[in-house]
Amino acid sequence: MNNVQLNFEKSIQSSNLDLEPILPKHALLLFPHLQSVESYTYIPFNAPKSLESLEERYRRWSARKSEDDSEIWLNYAIYSRQTNEYVGTLQATIEAEDRTYIAYNVFPTHWRRGIAYEAVHALISYLFKECGVEVVSAHVDTRNIASFKLLESLNFCRTKMLKDADHFKESSSDEYVYELKNPRVGAKAGNTL
Repeated sequence: MNNVQLNFEKSIQSSNLDLEPILPKHALLLFPHLQSVESYTYIPFNAPKSLESLEERYRRWSARKSEDDSEIWLNYAIYSRQTNEYVGTLQATIEAEDRTYIAYNVFPTHWRRGIAYEAVHALISYLFKECGVEVVSAHVDTRNIASFKLLESLNFCRTKMLKDADHFKESSSDEYVYELKNPRVGAKAGNTL
């Protein structure tokens, strides 16, 4: 990542969405939406057990970095200006050696409305233009067709498949690894946004 001082407390805006850096205050606003069992079908986590545990998680995340300074944590609450409500969460983890991973979760009541596409596109643009990230990666359960179709629509390339990448909810999970290269850095190889 480049050496520019960035303000990670600033919201990222797209046409219809505000990506608000997550703070402990978001726990109260997001907790009810994070209780949907559907959201956890393809990820090895369950709904937060309590509002207090979610507040504590968001308190850690609001540091915007790991304790050992080896990672930058960018976690966002996705707010729709069209409907005036929170519609999901989004995150990017920037590791040493310019490895960056993203994850996203649109609440089930807002699926199939283009929210994930718009939010992920805005985050990737920010990572490439403002942070100077070279490559963005995402790991997706091979059964999660909607998720990997989203990445493909954003020009991510599937680079490999990890057999038995995880085991949760009494089944084994294979994962696809997707990557998108920054068009401003080494644009000669791979797909770009």
